[in-house]
Amino acid sequence: MAARHPALKALNSEWQAILPTSSGPLAEWTLTEPVLLGADDLDGVLDLIRQHPDDVLAALLRLGAGGQPLAHRVVLQTMLGMVVRLCAGRPALLPEAISELWLAIADYPLERRPRAIAANLAWTVRRSLHHAAPLTAALGEPPPPEPHGPDAASVLADARRLRLIDDVTHRTLWTVYVAGLTSQQAAEVLGTTAGAVRWRCSHALRRLAGRARLLAA
Repeated sequence: MAARHPALKALNSEWQAILPTSSGPLAEWTLTEPVLLGADDLDGVLDLIRQHPDDVLAALLRLGAGGQPLAHRVVLQTMLGMVVRLCAGRPALLPEAISELWLAIADYPLERRPRAIAANLAWTVRRSLHHAAPLTAALGEPPPPEPHGPDAASVLADARRLRLIDDVTHRTLWTVYVAGLTSQQAAEVLGTTAGAVRWRCSHALRRLAGRARLLAA
């Protein structure tokens, strides 16, 4: 899946672009988070996570919460394998899973759950996908050949008509789930950031998943 899915390709390409300039931010991080001192760049931080997962993940979460989004991006990168495993056999769910992971990282309650951080993040994403899977399946790929089955565009049109989403959210979801753009590509079209696109898509899908019966009426 990693070799084929555009969302993973985009994230891995972004990661490779970040690496050459990562030593500067990392040096700043070590001033407040000495657990990161063993790494020379962000790939080295991934190695540290494998050696001391909770300590390093906690440091990155603190940095991210303190205004260093790149630290959250490192957490996202190290958890991508988990997302791929969760979506095995269901590639249409992958963009939503990545969005949910990004939200889980940004909202992680570190004071309440300082241990088993990776497992807690995985559990949060798994739970979110369980609730959102029926709707995401409709939006993420064409339905089986049924003459009257809903497609992504009609689902979104109905959601807008019913005022379940606003114009900005409708445009964002349409760009990702109908046009098939990655979060980064959609961000360039919409004049925002890839993180904002993922956040908006994830929140909207969770809201719509709770109103699936209304949309199916």
